[in-house]
Amino acid sequence: MLKAILNNKIYRLYIADNFIKRAFGLIFKDIEDDEGLIFYYNKRKLHIHTFFMRYPIDVVFLYDNKVVDVVKDLKPWKTYKSKVYSNAMIEIKSCNLRLNIGDIVNIEKDISSSKNKFPKNK
Repeated sequence: MLKAILNNKIYRLYIADNFIKRAFGLIFKDIEDDEGLIFYYNKRKLHIHTFFMRYPIDVVFLYDNKVVDVVKDLKPWKTYKSKVYSNAMIEIKSCNLRLNIGDIVNIEKDISSSKNKFPKNK
């Protein structure tokens, strides 16, 4: 598990580190308001969706920890295609996110967390 500060709030980030976790992401999952999911990948422009999700999400696209794109309040059953290259993406429950392009997001290992398992389907 990793942690990052967004909106002056610490988020615990589950890592989508295999094909299944990346393919399903937050589909059918319920996370706490201080949790999220982080995806790492090679440099690309991502096309994402919120099919089968139960709540709107905020999405932060990063390139080497620098914010390059932000999607706020992406509702269930919608798609979004980023127009810029990124190599990481964070998904959190929609929270009136206040990040700007160019902001740096510090991501570090969360050694204090006892919750390291990927969230289960609800």
